[in-house]
This record gives sequence, C-alpha cells and structure tokens, in this order.
Amino acid sequence: MFRLTTLQLVFLVFILGSLLTFQACSSTARLTTTAPPVSVATAPAYQPKLSSISIPISIPLSTIEDKLNQELQGTLYKDDNLDDDNLMVTVLKKGRMTIQADKDKLYFSVPLQVYAKGRWQWEPCKACPSFSKSEATSFDMVVKAESRFGLSEDYKINTITSSNFEWGNTKPYINLGPLKIGLARFIEPAMKQQMNVIARQLDKEIQSRLNLRQYVADTWVQMQQPVKLDDNLNAWLSVAPQEVRMAPLYAHNGSFHTRLGITSYMQVTTDGKPQTQLNRNLPKLIIDNHLRDDIQIGLTATVPYTHASSLMQQQVANQTYKFDDGKSQITVKDAAITPSGSQLVLMLDVDGKTKAGLFTKKLVGKVYLRGTPYYDTQTASIKLRDIDYDLETKDMLVSTASWLAKNKFKDMIQSQVSIPVQTQLTDVRNMLQHTLNQSGRMHEAVLLRGAVNDLELEDIYLTPTGIKALVNARGSLTATIDKL
Repeated sequence: MFRLTTLQLVFLVFILGSLLTFQACSSTARLTTTAPPVSVATAPAYQPKLSSISIPISIPLSTIEDKLNQELQGTLYKDDNLDDDNLMVTVLKKGRMTIQADKDKLYFSVPLQVYAKGRWQWEPCKACPSFSKSEATSFDMVVKAESRFGLSEDYKINTITSSNFEWGNTKPYINLGPLKIGLARFIEPAMKQQMNVIARQLDKEIQSRLNLRQYVADTWVQMQQPVKLDDNLNAWLSVAPQEVRMAPLYAHNGSFHTRLGITSYMQVTTDGKPQTQLNRNLPKLIIDNHLRDDIQIGLTATVPYTHASSLMQQQVANQTYKFDDGKSQITVKDAAITPSGSQLVLMLDVDGKTKAGLFTKKLVGKVYLRGTPYYDTQTASIKLRDIDYDLETKDMLVSTASWLAKNKFKDMIQSQVSIPVQTQLTDVRNMLQHTLNQSGRMHEAVLLRGAVNDLELEDIYLTPTGIKALVNARGSLTATIDKL
C-alpha cells in the first residue's frame, strides 16, 4: 500500500495552495451587460411668452394737405340769384390750403376769394319810372378750421371739425348810387352755413385718407409669414400675433405720430420652415398709453448625441480613477451617450481591478449609468444629476464587482460630464442679431430692427437625434412698414 511521507504531504499541500493562490490573483470578472433600449419621452409642449413688436407710425401732414387741396378746388359756394335778395355771391378757393398740427388737433387755413354783386332799386312813385343800379366787388377772406382727432376700437380715426372765417381790416361793401351798402350781413350767414359743409368735407377726407384698418390688417398678415434667418442652420423666425395696441395719435414736427404694438408669440426654430396657419381676423384695437417694444423669442439649440459622446470621451476616456488609497482602480476606455425616456444613459467601457491582500480581482466590460440632464447657468452647459447605475448593471456589479458599486466612481463621472451649449446658443443669438442689424425683412414690406440682450434657458428635453435646449431671448424689436 502506497503511503505519503510527512515531507511529501507538506509538499503536496504547498503545491495545491500555490495553485489556488495563483488562480485567485489572476481571476477576471467580465460584465456582459446589455445597453438599455434607446427611447425618448414625449417632449413637453413649448409655452412661448408674449412679446410686443413696436411699430412706429409717422404720416406726414403734407400728404393730407396734398389730398385735401386736390379735393377742394374751384368754386366752394355760389348764389347767382339776384332777384331774391338783390345780392349774388360766389366763393372761390384762392391759393393753397395749409395744415398745421399740435398734439391732438389739426389747424386748417383756407384762403378764399369772394365775388359779390349788389343791386340798388329806387321807384319815386308808382307812376314814376324806377331807377336801378348794380355794382360788383371782390375781396379776400380766410377760413379757419380746427379738428380734434382720436382712435376707435374699429381702427377708425374720428375727427370733430369746427370752422370759422376772418375778414380783413375792412369789411366788404359796395356803392350803389348814394348808398354805401355793407355786405357782411348778407355774406356771413351764407358763409357760416358753408363752414359746416367745409368742416364735414374735411372730416371725410381725413378719415378716408388715414385708412388705419387696412394699414394694420396688411401688417397683421405680413408678420405671420416666416422669415429665414440662416441657410446653414435652416433657421426660421415665426410670429403669431395675438392682439393690437395703439398709442393715442399726436401731431409733432409736421407729421402724425403713433405707435402700433402687436403682441405676439415669437419663436426661432432650426428644423425647417414652420407650418403656419394664417389668421386674417383683426382683433379689436386696444388704446394703450404705455406701449413697450420688448420681445421674448424662443430659441432652440440642439446638441447631437454623437457630439455629446465625443465631448464625454474627451472628459473621461483614457482616465484612471483610484479608490481606497489606490487599492482599487478603474480605467475608462470608451464612452457614449444615448437617450432613455427623460434621462441620459452613459455607456462606459471599463477595465478595472481591486486588491485584497495577495488577491487581485479584475473587471472588464461595459457599465451603464443613468442621469437626469439639467442646465447649469454658471458654466452654460448641460450636466447630469442623480447619476446611478442602470438596474442591470447594478445587479451584475453586486455579484461580480461589489467594490465598484460601493465606491464613488459614479459621483466622479457625474462631476466630470459636462456638455457646453454656450457656443450653440451664441450662434443662434448672433444669427438673429445679425438679421436685425441688417434691417432684416419679415416680409417685402416689413423691416425689422432691434437687439437681443439676454438669454435665459427655459427647458431641456431629449429628441431622437440630440439634446435640445430651449432658451428665451430678451431684447427689443421695432418694425417699419415701408412699402404699403
């Protein structure tokens, strides 16, 4: 019977122990995790903020003056019946009507020339022959009219005109035989009646000439046409007007002035020309003494996942993270970012190891982390909060590499991953500002001028192709209608 000596037994135990120790030092755990399915949550409906596009309106008084001088020409009044009151009067417009204005009033001056003919009759007795003599004269007078104007909710300019006239230093008269007959008492009643006709004519011409409703209606429709801001980004500015406000009319320096404010929702998109539904219905006009020209425009900046993955690779790839005074370490060989619902998934291809006495345990494979994106205002970048291992990764680490699940590796990754969006936001802002600087047109007849001052991030959501940041741009904007 074969028996082991004591020395042989010790040697055998030593060999077996050495083999076991060698196997423990070189053991390797492989992670066979699968990537979470790529998906995105339904993007929240964007709630734009109201903006006010301020449109200065200036209408030269000379335009109204020209129109009225065209309409009011020649004979304004004529009485050619001498038999009823022994007087004939003809009133002609002489020279150019002039208009001045101040605040909410218009002042008209209409030069007139009056031709008058009077007849004197004398019959000494019934049987005696009668004597008659006619004399004619002409003289000048000036009609003065004053109109107070205002606005109504149906976009009409309401005017109330009153008028009077002035004689010269000497009132008109004619000599008929031995008589010197003053004509003022005959002419004044007729002229006063004619003043009402002139006043009504002035009201009619002013209101027809200043067709604000058509003016605003054209602007309302034109502003709804999307305008392209940039070819490379395929960026478009769209405006959805909501209400119309107007400051009271006033006159200054030879022109009518007011300010039209169209309250609108404004947005810049970079995914092609937006589909808009034209709204031609003008709302009631709101008279507002405190119009503003501030705008808030929704801007979007999209970071593709490929670009985000490249940025993360620069931040964490080929880096070695050490824990427990160097006893444990893990190196990230590759990294990528994908969406999952409302969270981002970070894939890290790792190679790590940990020591416990003489034993070393290795770990290779891919780990998946989940985190919620948010915008960090201090760094103008998208970061992640509440990072944790994906459920499958966590279960596998518990059974194969609990040391990794327990240390601060995920916290280190969370602190490092940062996706700057300042460049994208600045590009969109500069693009919009460039358009405004160049007096960009929203339409053939509408010129834009303004400034974009502040950017404020409103929301972040995930799309199938990238991380979209929604930003609110604040500034001022005016529009000028120059080709009605």
